[in-house]
Amino acid sequence: MIQLVATRERLVPSERTSINLIFLLAGLSFASWAGRLSIIDTVLGLSGLGLGSFLLCMTVGTLVGLSIIPTISRFVPTKRLLCSLPLGLALCLPILGIAISVTQNTALAYVALFINGIIFGCLDIMMNVSGARIERELGRSIMPSLHGFFSLGSLIGAGIATASIALHIQSIWHFVFVSVLIIALAFVAHLGLASWENENFANRAKKKSEEGSHNPRKLGLLILLGLMVAGLSFAEGAANDWIAVASVDGHGLKHQEGALMFTLFVGAMTIGRFVGGMLVDRLGHKYTLLLMGSVGLIGVCLFITSANPYLIGMGSAMWGLGSSLGFPVGMSIAAARSERLGPKAVSIISAFGYGAMLGGPPLIGLIVDSVGLPQALWVCAVVLVMSLLLTPRVSRRPK
Repeated sequence: MIQLVATRERLVPSERTSINLIFLLAGLSFASWAGRLSIIDTVLGLSGLGLGSFLLCMTVGTLVGLSIIPTISRFVPTKRLLCSLPLGLALCLPILGIAISVTQNTALAYVALFINGIIFGCLDIMMNVSGARIERELGRSIMPSLHGFFSLGSLIGAGIATASIALHIQSIWHFVFVSVLIIALAFVAHLGLASWENENFANRAKKKSEEGSHNPRKLGLLILLGLMVAGLSFAEGAANDWIAVASVDGHGLKHQEGALMFTLFVGAMTIGRFVGGMLVDRLGHKYTLLLMGSVGLIGVCLFITSANPYLIGMGSAMWGLGSSLGFPVGMSIAAARSERLGPKAVSIISAFGYGAMLGGPPLIGLIVDSVGLPQALWVCAVVLVMSLLLTPRVSRRPK
């Protein structure tokens, strides 16, 4: 009997493994519909402005989720939120699939993506806060690897999307398959969360925030750091939203090739996040961000200007590699300076990052109809240059 109990305990995932799985399923959910954007664009007959407004539904929904989850978390235990929110993501995908494959109803697609955004925003905060809790208990940084699992989920999702498009599988069946996969991952993650206390992370963060400093000089440095992270996050979000569409509508590639370019981007980003910790330990924050930001800038330029599919793929991969560390390293810098910048530093940097990643790229749709694709993506190159100029200032070691 004792042996059976011990065997069962070994089969139950650890808290960290459970959070890794939640990050992974969040990335899987996001990439599943993002990898089909070129199909969605074609089926629904969206213009550049129409596609931008479609993506804006996800953005607005996510920002709503980010704003309401602190209140929700005061009344609902963290474990329950981490278990139920993934099920909401799993439910939204088939509804989006019905809108695309069955009814071809643009309004239903907009509503489904908006609700998906709300749930995604809520889950994002809860899984990051939970990851930070585990990080504090371990006494070492794990946030880059957690975001690496999100990218790994995105890579899996992009790969499934590429395969389903190549096999001419309708969106509805693709999304149903992914939904079942998300539910299975959520169930396994739930097992490792069984021992969690029903503590209120929002209240604990509020208590800590009361100790923060409001020094204008510190706030100015924090804003600069946030702008740098925002630039790199913008480049990441723009690729998520536009690489597949730009490959098809701008470069004339096939739909499965557009999905492949998105997969290359996500794959390179995944690798960058898993090895990024070692690179930071060797080079430091400043030179790591300068190196990776430069790689990303070259990748964006290569993607826009190339006509050869292989060079477009190389540009996609370099774009992903260069964008991979901006957000997690920016949060690491903020965490390392928590005494200097105040305990709200990480949450503020997170707001900058997600705001730019989700809010900026849909605005590219406003200029697509005027300048076309992929030319509209030069905005990403300009933003990356601005981030590189800010990097030396915000990545200095605190005195």
